[in-house]
Amino acid sequence: MTGAAIVFLSFSAVAPKDYESQNRTTSREAIDAGRLEFKERPRLDGASVCELHTCGGVSRCGRMANIRVDHSLELAGPVHGLTGVVTLTSQSALRMLLFVCACVLPSFWVSFAAVGAMRWIAPRLGLIDKPAARKVHLVPKPMGGGIGLWCGVLIPLTGALLIVFFAPELLPVKIPGKTISADGSVLYRLPQLLAVTLGALAMGLVGLADDFRPLPWQPRLFLQFLISAIVVACGVRATFFVESFWLGAIASVLWFVVLVNSINFLDNMDGLAGGIGLIVSGVFACMMLSRADDPRWMVGGYFLLLCGSLLGFLCHNWSPARIFMGDAGSYFLGFSLASMTILGTFYTAEDGRTHTILAPLCVLAVPLYDLLSVISIRLKEGRSPFQPDKKHFSHRLVALGLKPVHAVLTVHLATLTTGLAGLLLCSVDSWGAALLCLGIVVCILAMIAILESAPRPAIAGSSLGTIPVVAMSAAAGPEQSVTEVSASGRELNSHAADRSSTDVSARNW
Repeated sequence: MTGAAIVFLSFSAVAPKDYESQNRTTSREAIDAGRLEFKERPRLDGASVCELHTCGGVSRCGRMANIRVDHSLELAGPVHGLTGVVTLTSQSALRMLLFVCACVLPSFWVSFAAVGAMRWIAPRLGLIDKPAARKVHLVPKPMGGGIGLWCGVLIPLTGALLIVFFAPELLPVKIPGKTISADGSVLYRLPQLLAVTLGALAMGLVGLADDFRPLPWQPRLFLQFLISAIVVACGVRATFFVESFWLGAIASVLWFVVLVNSINFLDNMDGLAGGIGLIVSGVFACMMLSRADDPRWMVGGYFLLLCGSLLGFLCHNWSPARIFMGDAGSYFLGFSLASMTILGTFYTAEDGRTHTILAPLCVLAVPLYDLLSVISIRLKEGRSPFQPDKKHFSHRLVALGLKPVHAVLTVHLATLTTGLAGLLLCSVDSWGAALLCLGIVVCILAMIAILESAPRPAIAGSSLGTIPVVAMSAAAGPEQSVTEVSASGRELNSHAADRSSTDVSARNW
């Protein structure tokens, strides 16, 4: 934990702009062609930002440069823009690797231990998912995995904040002055960071209350909107392309609620929600840390903490699961992802690339697709959108004949594909290339829709035209507790056929 705190804060706590201004170096040499002046500005990630200047300003040579200077720094890249990047390859890679390990490893071990402890504590607290006629598992299973997920994120993060405030001498990079106010620093982001952390914890507590005693959907939805509105009022809101407070606030609240329920809806099979959260967090971490001009160390570090915590949880939740995440975990995970995508600031006026605002939609395309498709199916059947059923994406894949573990892996691969398309979207500079990335996401979702519309195979010995839904291990919560074995509301022709289908379901699981 101490290692995570030291390295995490070494990047996120120090104000980059102040640090660069204090360590700016003068020109090392004059470049003969065009009377250019070379200036190097070291950055905290081990790289150096370099600029080529003429007497009239920044050079716009319109050619590629490959200039060797002292300290073995190499300038490579187009010089027609404002800046090039000089990279100390070994130091930069080492510090990035150290940063990733210091965030992921402590959160992994904390989560692994906490979830393991909850496997023993949860039954004694009554936090268990008991067998029932509409459930598959034959023995009670604990539902406290979400609490371990909280610990994996909040404990290392708290340790990091304590070190930066009370023991800054432990940091490998000295914090300039006692007060840090520049963009990207801890004190500048502290109100937002506290709002996000407390909001995620409050959302998790709502889910925990629902795990102990299922709540009606009305109070749960009200509390989701209330917590989201409070966090948005603390400054965690999207700005889009206009500086309208109400537009950004309304969109941000809806984003929180939609994403919380999207992750909660997907928590219906062993390893499903945790795996999707791991993939999405990893992709977003790459987006935040791969920005050569301005890496988002704090947001990227938070995503890495989520990755480590989810890895520790999946060690206990992968099929066959020994513990369930429950609403306590899915609410916390969904809220954390929503808040960090807002703080990540995918679009800025200085950057000018408006298409990057679509990157989160690409990465989260599969969870959003599942939410919208399930709601549309329920409305089409004349039922409430909040009535739980077995019509989720993963359930529909199992209805096609896939084993539950294969259905989970299929959803994971679809999420990874759309996530990589979103990662590519952030690296392109034109709308034409961005449309190609969006086309990949649309094609993936179209393939999923076509696959789901395929006719169901019939079971031998049964006159049904559809295969019964395979029984599966369901996670805790109202969306996850429904495990009906019948398909399309029909019954098998005989008791023998019913018993046969149940045996097939058990073997597949």
